[in-house]
Amino acid sequence: MAYLLFPGRHLVNTKFQENYLREVLTGTIDKLPLIGKSAVPANERITGIVFAVTSANQAHSRYNPIPFYERTISLDRFARQFKKDDGMSYRIIGIPHFDPTGRFADYTLKEILEQTDGKLDLKPQNTIVLCSTPSLIEQYSQLGFAILSAEYDEKTKGFTARTPIEIIKMVAEAGNSWESKIELRTELSQATLETWHDFPDIPENILRLWRDPLLTESGSLTLDRNYSSYAYGMSNDALMDVKYRDIRGAIRPGKIVDEGCADGALIVRLARDFPDSDIVGIELTTEFTARCEERLRAGEFGGTYVHFHQRNLLDSIFEDGTIDTTICNSTTHELYSYAGQEITLRDYLKKKYLQTARSGRIVIRDVVGPNGKDEEVYMNLSVDDGFGSDVFKTCSNRESLKKHLETLSTHARFLRFAEDYLADMRKSGKRSEDTKIHFREEKFDGETYIILRYKDAVEFMTKKDYVDNWRSELNEEFAFWDFPQWKDELKQVGFSVLENPNSPEGSSRAYTSDWVVENRWKGKVALFKKIGDKILPIPYPATNMVLVAEKL
Repeated sequence: MAYLLFPGRHLVNTKFQENYLREVLTGTIDKLPLIGKSAVPANERITGIVFAVTSANQAHSRYNPIPFYERTISLDRFARQFKKDDGMSYRIIGIPHFDPTGRFADYTLKEILEQTDGKLDLKPQNTIVLCSTPSLIEQYSQLGFAILSAEYDEKTKGFTARTPIEIIKMVAEAGNSWESKIELRTELSQATLETWHDFPDIPENILRLWRDPLLTESGSLTLDRNYSSYAYGMSNDALMDVKYRDIRGAIRPGKIVDEGCADGALIVRLARDFPDSDIVGIELTTEFTARCEERLRAGEFGGTYVHFHQRNLLDSIFEDGTIDTTICNSTTHELYSYAGQEITLRDYLKKKYLQTARSGRIVIRDVVGPNGKDEEVYMNLSVDDGFGSDVFKTCSNRESLKKHLETLSTHARFLRFAEDYLADMRKSGKRSEDTKIHFREEKFDGETYIILRYKDAVEFMTKKDYVDNWRSELNEEFAFWDFPQWKDELKQVGFSVLENPNSPEGSSRAYTSDWVVENRWKGKVALFKKIGDKILPIPYPATNMVLVAEKL
């Protein structure tokens, strides 16, 4: 028996693939337009197709917008015509996502062998590979397989037909009118068209993901974010307990929404304490959405109703007046940073007001700018806690940059920070040149001080220890609004801000974390202001705020 191994994400099946398969399935092996010499006997015919659906455990991104089960439905419909007309057997096998590797072809073959309990051992002596990706053609060729290159022309090193991902992009560009485009209808197989007709959420999700201005192709906010590091900060029990205690007393039961829920760690606590509420998590990124769904599968939310959506928080998600508590835990600064800054954040707050029920609340826990953020401060930084040489060393990857930053003194790390802060945003045109950190150094009574805006000092102080995600964190702004402005912004959209010093657990407040002071600032950073001819110390700024506001 000779097999045809057809690996790919199989987001769509095309007319070209359909016609190509009909042609190659009718002939003997020696008549096929193969790259490389086949080890399959020349007079054999292909009698079985193995569809290896790669990145089967991935969804919710431009790169993989369609879940495996929906790809399987479409692929089954596509394959049935070859079973009916040519007597062809077929298997559909999901291959998990692997980071780019030169052993991907080998991993795919091993996964097929394991998933079939050793029954399907594909090797050059019994299998031809259908693949149009040049790097994978090379990998399978090195393993001894002969290749049918489909859309790819080995001689010209170009493509003779549109690839599936090109057609997905065409759908995204056509928007809601994609179905009326004759060119698209002639490119897509009948099986794909029928599946999309029966499951209209498939094209809807493709359009939503491809239109989202905040996501990268892989479904992330940035290209180099370390999600394991972020997840530790979001779900470490001790850290999350502190965050939850900050807001627990302000939450109204009913329909509770955690907007920007990361990996769902906060919702575990909400489900425990509010078992009769309906809890909805909203998350933008593909990685954290998958982690949320894994918590749901594992039963971490008990008997509480919990549901997750992958959505852009800038969209209007809920009906007006339907949410009892909206929680924004460390999300508002990301909306400001990655979208349209003040315009975006104000529009977001207006939408939160509309979705909030009467007597409902919005609860925001996030970083905050210092009072007097545009004033000039004097910052004294340690030079004894690391090295000060080769500050601007070029590092090839995130890990080497982390190791380099860890060797620098606090003073040297600031110099690197001043160069890197918002640099990627300026390079992409999302920030202007006036966002660069401007500073000068002066000596006073034998001490060296960095003189800069208070806001810029706080941006450094709150980011200097994020060496795991340096480039990603330095795309973000923390200190854009001080606490009084935050309260004013909520009032402007209609909320009533709750403040009660006698009951802080259920009201608005800004505070300085003792842990941050002891572990990140003391002995490393000191702040001063010049008053007359003296340099006088000032207290450390607030690290966090909790805003509680109600719709009356």
